[in-house]
Amino acid sequence: MTSVQTGAAKAAAVWEKLKQEIKAAAPEMGIDDIGFASAEPFVTLKSILEQHRAKGFESGFEEPDIEKRIRPELKDGEPASLIAIAVAYPSKMVNPPKSEPGAYRGILARSAWGQDYHQVLRAAMDKLVHFIRERVPEAMIESMVDTGALVDRAVSQRAGIGFSAKNCAIISPKFGSWIFLGELVTNIPFQPDNPVTEDCGECTKCIDACPTGALVGPGQLNAQRCISFVTQTKGFVDEEFMLKIGNRLYGCDTCQIVCPKNRGKNWDHHPEFHPDPEIVKPLLIPLLDIGNREFKERFGQSSAAWRGKKPIQRNAVIALGNFKDKTAVPKLTEVLKRDPRPELRGTAAWALSRIGGEDAMRAIGEAAANEQDGNVLSMLQKAKERLSSSETLPDKPQAEPKSNDKPEDQKEQNKTPEQENGQTTEPAKPEAAAWKPSAVTGLHGTPVYYDEVLTPIGTLTLCATDKGLCHIDFGAFHVREAHLQQWARTWIGEYRYEKNEEKLSEAAQQLKQYFAGERKAFDLKLDLFGTPFQLQVWQVLSDISYGEASTHQQVAEIIGRPKAVRAVLDAISKNPIPIIIPCHRISGKDGTLVGYVGGLQTKEQLLNLEQQS
Repeated sequence: MTSVQTGAAKAAAVWEKLKQEIKAAAPEMGIDDIGFASAEPFVTLKSILEQHRAKGFESGFEEPDIEKRIRPELKDGEPASLIAIAVAYPSKMVNPPKSEPGAYRGILARSAWGQDYHQVLRAAMDKLVHFIRERVPEAMIESMVDTGALVDRAVSQRAGIGFSAKNCAIISPKFGSWIFLGELVTNIPFQPDNPVTEDCGECTKCIDACPTGALVGPGQLNAQRCISFVTQTKGFVDEEFMLKIGNRLYGCDTCQIVCPKNRGKNWDHHPEFHPDPEIVKPLLIPLLDIGNREFKERFGQSSAAWRGKKPIQRNAVIALGNFKDKTAVPKLTEVLKRDPRPELRGTAAWALSRIGGEDAMRAIGEAAANEQDGNVLSMLQKAKERLSSSETLPDKPQAEPKSNDKPEDQKEQNKTPEQENGQTTEPAKPEAAAWKPSAVTGLHGTPVYYDEVLTPIGTLTLCATDKGLCHIDFGAFHVREAHLQQWARTWIGEYRYEKNEEKLSEAAQQLKQYFAGERKAFDLKLDLFGTPFQLQVWQVLSDISYGEASTHQQVAEIIGRPKAVRAVLDAISKNPIPIIIPCHRISGKDGTLVGYVGGLQTKEQLLNLEQQS
């Protein structure tokens, strides 16, 4: 046995010997990698966390006290070192059941396969604590998994488990990012290990592939837009996210699947993480009938169960809508008319409007006659409008990711792991953000002034804050109101819309001059709301002169991100002030017209106007 108070000269050798014993014994405890780090405060992390909070990027699940997140602590002593552990988990399923018409399936993220990783890691760390205390009885040790105050990734990076990647995961040189992380704080002064010097290099595949653009930059995640976070929320979900959830029931693996560092990496040596295909890839329709007891019996051992059954059932309804499964209409109708939860009823209305058909229309009409909840009524109205105007698109094959985005070990089969597991995602249309039912606008929020201007391309709604023009939408205010409300909730918070011709008069005048061929540059005060990456892209767009053209690739190169073309495309599609910020001057690589928020016909009209002047 050893005392923590061992003399300094002798201590270094004693603790180094114990450290090597711990590393040698770790595999027997179920630990795949282990590293040691100093317990000094994570000073540089503080400003990053503060900026993250200021931008509204937190999920809300974090420790609220930033000081606790950066300063390792022990209840009854001074921390001297940190021990980080990693446990690898599988990335592939053996013989996954097929998702097919009439029997469509959802998918749980790989982190929710098998037994809840919190339990597995705690058991491993309990063994580690016992191992240390057998040798140092008076040692102070506190362990944490995911729910502790410290930032797991920061501890793991310092301890040499891996490097912090652009997708915000820790990537181990051996295991890739398919690892669970845990850490211990102790008063034993172990010598720190060396951090991993490897990094992502120029690769931006994760940023490009993120379904919602939640990765706003290298190592920068807007958790509020992350599909993994959205699938775990309770309540209504914006249509933008419902479309991109695809058939995910819990979590999202996209940024890990496309990562080249994960090629060929699959870890199945922990039986407790082996997936039961019928649990991690369940049939969707039966999920809607599952009771609390059955849910606990089937999913209770998975980390996906921590939020209860409601989010998973809501996501199952979303998946049925995305699959456009006509066989699900009777069950969705039952949910729409009888489920006591407004979120499920409203989501069922959306799903039925995606599927379409007379039965769906009839169900929506009958439900609207009896519905009392305002949010559900709003969604029913939207669903009815969608079906009445034949907005529901015909079934079409899901777009397959480009081959160079597939993990190398999947190319021979011409499938990504997500396709193997039946995971599907459909890009949102520009108008998708209009879907979320609007909260009643208060009278005391930040004023957003609006006015309408009639132009050769139709009515435009102009919006401004007291600081300047902030949004232009194609269509009259009453048509685009829900979309404008969703935008204001996202970027302003508490708001109120006020019609004010005077506030928008200068913008309206300059737009009229532009359409008359009398103005080639705008001189307006702007109040732009967007992520740092988006603002960077929009600045480049603003520099494209009247009558000139550029490409997505050129924009990516100008901002120093030549491989982030898809991320640039996403930023362009979210341009809040079209025409003024001339995203219509962007063309495809070969000069062809590509998508535009106002439609390709509008884009062609704008380009023709500028060519004729």
